[in-house]
Amino acid sequence: MPAAYILVGIGAGAASALLYAAAASGSPLALTLLYVAPLPILLAAVGWRHSAGLIATAVGAGLLLLSVGPKTGLYFVIAVGLPSWWLGYLALLARPGVDGRQPEWYPIGRLTLWCAALGALLVAASIPLIATSLEDYRAALRTLFEKAFETPGSADGGAILPRGQDPKALIELMTALAPGMAASFWTLASIFNLWLAGRITRASGRLARPWPDIRAMEFPRAAALGLAVAVALSFLPNLAGLVAELFAGTFLVAFTLLGLCVVHVATLRTPMRVFILFGFYTLLVLQPWIAVLLSLLGLAEQFVGLRRRFGPPPGGPPTAAANLP
Repeated sequence: MPAAYILVGIGAGAASALLYAAAASGSPLALTLLYVAPLPILLAAVGWRHSAGLIATAVGAGLLLLSVGPKTGLYFVIAVGLPSWWLGYLALLARPGVDGRQPEWYPIGRLTLWCAALGALLVAASIPLIATSLEDYRAALRTLFEKAFETPGSADGGAILPRGQDPKALIELMTALAPGMAASFWTLASIFNLWLAGRITRASGRLARPWPDIRAMEFPRAAALGLAVAVALSFLPNLAGLVAELFAGTFLVAFTLLGLCVVHVATLRTPMRVFILFGFYTLLVLQPWIAVLLSLLGLAEQFVGLRRRFGPPPGGPPTAAANLP
């Protein structure tokens, strides 16, 4: 193994461990650092092959084990290290092309689905650390939100809410939505970190695979079946239904992104494309329920192939050196 891989792995592991440890304060900024903690390991894995990412995982876990404790080191491996290494490994996975053609790289659609699956798995793995039943788990979340909404120093310990709103109703709503939202955030964070790692390594000339045309992302047919099974199993009682709900939510996020790909292709030949997309994304931020319509659009693309009706995008994706990992 080249010495550069080892040095990069050590540096990436130390940076990732520092970001992960900073999240222990619990502030909003610290939680943001937690979501970007996988980025250094992804940079090492994508830019210097997956062996550097594996070294970064081991170094980060070792530093946290020595400085904070064995549990923190173990949680780092499960939540940050191994998922980042695995995504970096898949991103550079390739097989020789047929009849001497260009290598076939691991599809970005499958990478997106892996991000969705990992987002659900990470939240599901945290459930036994909190409770062993659905009632106890929701009670723990409810207590957490009640403390978060308490006004420090107030006489009645009331919640910080606009006048006329029932704090109990809001706490119950957040208790029900929190697991799915956490899994969805992890999914989006994984996708963003993987994309950012690819962009940085491409700019530095270290990206081994050609840059993919994200608008042409496709999912295997089994993805829609997996979503349907997850939705059906979400009606199961107790924690089994909650875990299935996590997978249903993260796979809906993946299909929402596929729906966005359809929108990008559909507006390719529109003169006002930039303004249309800007308005669309602004509306998506202001009205998040539009994501449901986008996921339905993604499902329609899966079975009907809506993008084919708008013709292929002009030109091809930018290329980079394509060296087999």
